Amino acid sequence: MTKKIYIIAGPTASGKTKIGIDLAKQLGGQIINADSIQVYQDVPLLTARPTDEEMNTVKHHLFGYLDAKQNNSVNDWLLKVSDIIDDIEVPVFVGGTGLYIKSLMEGLSDIPEIPEQIRYQVRKMSIKELKEALPNAKFTDPQRLMRALEVFKATGKTLDWWYEQPKKQFIKNAEFKTIVLLPEREKLYSQCNYRFEKMMSSGALRQVVELIQKNPQMDGGVFQALGVLDLISFIQGNQTLESAIKHAQQLTRNYAKRQMTWFRHQLKADLLLKEPVLPENIETLLK
Repeated sequence: MTKKIYIIAGPTASGKTKIGIDLAKQLGGQIINADSIQVYQDVPLLTARPTDEEMNTVKHHLFGYLDAKQNNSVNDWLLKVSDIIDDIEVPVFVGGTGLYIKSLMEGLSDIPEIPEQIRYQVRKMSIKELKEALPNAKFTDPQRLMRALEVFKATGKTLDWWYEQPKKQFIKNAEFKTIVLLPEREKLYSQCNYRFEKMMSSGALRQVVELIQKNPQMDGGVFQALGVLDLISFIQGNQTLESAIKHAQQLTRNYAKRQMTWFRHQLKADLLLKEPVLPENIETLLK
């Protein structure tokens, strides 16, 4: 029997959480996190995790289950998904991590597990060092560079080689229905700025202080959350709070721009929205 699976995707600050909750309410569904940073329990404000109030409206899964010191791969996430998906009648995936969504729908290249020592070495490298180690890389995103280098170090094969191999499927007999949020660019940038200011007024700085106290080595995937390193820089006296906030907002806008490009070209939408408002005839549109 084919299972219908709904996906709400789009850039950061576009309103995915609201759309996901609205859709889950209408369809009697449950929400599954598809964001690689929202899997962490720490700094819930900077990871833009749904609030307790939002998560109490419908059932949510795979939010905030990892400690800051832990690293998480798309394979780890897909294994978690495969553990729970059969028990959810109407799954609604919500997130902005394109690799998670693409791998959920198409399967994942069967790359062996990366030894922790190699992962640790690579993730301590600067962007300059990563580029020097991969001079022929066609991309410049730091996360992709780190992934490409650790895979090559561990397997002796490039990411491109692995991508050409048969993929491992985690979800079978599924029919995917995708809703992609792509707001007007200037409006999205304004939303990115406003949301970070709201995070700060709600206690984001305090959460970063607590994160450092808990993990003074500052290792683990949660430190990739936008704004964390900027606020740490302020705490350490390396920049003013105003400059930290402005830089974090700029990084957020840059990230949103990359996400917009990715979703526009890499994910076919069954329904494309500019505003986080569901049409009244949503079930008919996604039939």
